[in-house]
Amino acid sequence: MADQTIKVLIVDDEEIVRNGIKNILDWEALGCVIAGEASNGNEALEKIRTLAPAIVLLDINMPEMTGIDLLAEVSGNPEKYPSHPQFLILSGYSDFDYAQKALNYGARGYIVKPVDEDVLEEKVKAIVKDIQKESEVATLRNQAEVEKLGQRFVQMFVFGAVEDAFEEDEAPDSLYQVALISPELCGYVGQLQALQISVDENFSFIDHISFSMDPYYIILFKNDGGNAVLRHMERFCTNIRKNKHGAMAALGDSGRGLQGALNSFKQAEKIYKQLFFYQSKPFISQRDIDSDPEALERMKKKTPENREDFEKDITTLVNYIEIYELQKINEILTKGLKWLRTSALSEDEIKKICMAFIVEVQNGLHAKHPEKEFETVSALDLVTLIYTQSYFDEIADMVHDFILGLAESFTSNTANSTVLKVVQYVKNNYNTDMKLEMLGNLFNCNSAYLGKKFREYTGVPFNTYMDIIRIEEAKKLLKSSKYKIYEISKMVGYSNTDYFYLKFKKHTNMTPKEYKASAGEEEK
Repeated sequence: MADQTIKVLIVDDEEIVRNGIKNILDWEALGCVIAGEASNGNEALEKIRTLAPAIVLLDINMPEMTGIDLLAEVSGNPEKYPSHPQFLILSGYSDFDYAQKALNYGARGYIVKPVDEDVLEEKVKAIVKDIQKESEVATLRNQAEVEKLGQRFVQMFVFGAVEDAFEEDEAPDSLYQVALISPELCGYVGQLQALQISVDENFSFIDHISFSMDPYYIILFKNDGGNAVLRHMERFCTNIRKNKHGAMAALGDSGRGLQGALNSFKQAEKIYKQLFFYQSKPFISQRDIDSDPEALERMKKKTPENREDFEKDITTLVNYIEIYELQKINEILTKGLKWLRTSALSEDEIKKICMAFIVEVQNGLHAKHPEKEFETVSALDLVTLIYTQSYFDEIADMVHDFILGLAESFTSNTANSTVLKVVQYVKNNYNTDMKLEMLGNLFNCNSAYLGKKFREYTGVPFNTYMDIIRIEEAKKLLKSSKYKIYEISKMVGYSNTDYFYLKFKKHTNMTPKEYKASAGEEEK
């Protein structure tokens, strides 16, 4: 390409000549760099192999090997010297026979020493121009070949058969691996050329081609069976997403031959549908799916589950919001979001269900309590925001925060809001040593006033309510044979087992032992 620096090798047995040539021209201005020097033919051949210069300034008369012999060696062994440098001959002999032989071996010119600055610059400029043209033509030719090859792979991927795009014996032993990138998730919608440049820069050391196939941008890796693809994919996706987050590409396993490429594409397509559920990874592969039980559950399902239970939860959720039953609210949300996460529903279907869910919950509260005003964002305003999210966890957080905010707003507008919160706190912490004084400090109110309001709301004194909650929990635990009675006593908040016996009998007319026995009989 025109913007690449062209490497120059100077070959002359006289150091003073080599130094003169290095300094006689502004090589950088000509788009060149002096890559090396050699004082004899053998050294020059080694430098041509290792440095791959594009231009060689070559003295004809040198010890061990003449410049003509060097030209013959290079031109006669293209596989040994694949860089095909352009030779410009330098000699103190104005002999036509030397010049003729050099030109016969492909030399681009012949300059008699001492070298004239203007003549050398003119010759170098001409060679540089030709090299740049050849590079541009080669690049265009390569791009055309890559585009044609990409079209054949697209044809194979679309129709799902190798024979639709390739001859039977084409590339049977090559190793292929397919990556599918989402232009939308990586921020390159409408900028596929920029995405291609970024891909080619990042994967320049891996044999690959890349092309667009709506809705994907595809990278097809070739003959790399190691971890290089994984490392470069990690770096590429991490760098390209910058301040963004979440998986934006799916990588299939490598496979042998064109059928292996097709299999890798099909696998990557299945993985691509799971990007919605991966917010913490830059890209995902089969190993991520295999280590994720929820992903495996999703991918096993063929049809979406029945939505009735999820929709029934809306009525129950409204009831729990009314009484500020946070534990139950969280249980319903956790169950519902788990169902969505492991369902066979599409991304759009999940979004629609979540949008309908929050709207119906808010409408349910409004229908039962039209007089109330809620200090929360409108569910309708949140609907648009949910639809624009790229990952499930973002939506789940929005739904969770909205419902809890709704419960908080509903309770804050209730006369008994503090008592409601105290009741829920007691239900969640019944097994701790709890006093009205401590609750008064915690909820910033007078303990005597709190006790009065608590009794008005629950119908019983605070200590009696505590006993009721503890005994009910103890009854649940007693039905399980794995706990001893003294263990259950401590589990529900009674450090003294005798006291626990006394309270239990008062509320149930049975001792814990008798209740445990009766529960066992009922099960039989």
